[in-house]
Amino acid sequence: MDIPLELSFHNMDPSDMLKAAVRAHVVKLEQFHDHIIGCRVVIEMPHKSHRVGSNTPDVHVVLRVPGREIVVSRELARGTAEQSTRDAYAVLDDAFRAAQLQLKEYRRILHGDVKIKRRDDQGAESS
Repeated sequence: MDIPLELSFHNMDPSDMLKAAVRAHVVKLEQFHDHIIGCRVVIEMPHKSHRVGSNTPDVHVVLRVPGREIVVSRELARGTAEQSTRDAYAVLDDAFRAAQLQLKEYRRILHGDVKIKRRDDQGAESS
């Protein structure tokens, strides 16, 4: 990466284990694109709660590659009761899985593996 990983925690104490998990995910992403410019990850608690397990963090990932900025947000605390039982690592895994899929799709487009339909002057599709 041209720019070092930017990692921040909002409304929560930084965790060395979460930092290590984020770094491992970023290393894995670098296998899917040969030039990642930078990556910013924000892990935040949407509100402070005194009850353990009742507050699931939101995860935001911004991945910069030449020609595109890939943005993924996972805000599961505002979701259903089933989603709110997930922990920070599960939310982090989900966010990076989505970023990986977007990165793979962008790489496919760059390499011409995706056929793009174009319209001619009369509005008919051609391939």
